[in-house]
Amino acid sequence: MTFLNWKISGSPGDTIRIKLDAPAYVRLLDPLNFENYRRGIKYQGEGGKSDQLEVVFSLPYKGTFYAVVDLGGAAGLVKATCTVGRV
Repeated sequence: MTFLNWKISGSPGDTIRIKLDAPAYVRLLDPLNFENYRRGIKYQGEGGKSDQLEVVFSLPYKGTFYAVVDLGGAAGLVKATCTVGRV
């Protein structure tokens, strides 16, 4: 499985902004669920398929998170950028 990911440390009030050049699956995962995602086993997180070219998440609590972008197994490439800011 090919995917893009960014490790983010933050607090409530921080926003994660993902900009895409094509529709893709965009998720925000905690470290345990990111490891499960990487291993191809059941995981939970925020997000999913996005037809929008910008996705924004708000961090639910202080900690480390992973923003992940993939094509859900479809062929192709997607380019993305990730920025962290305050509301």
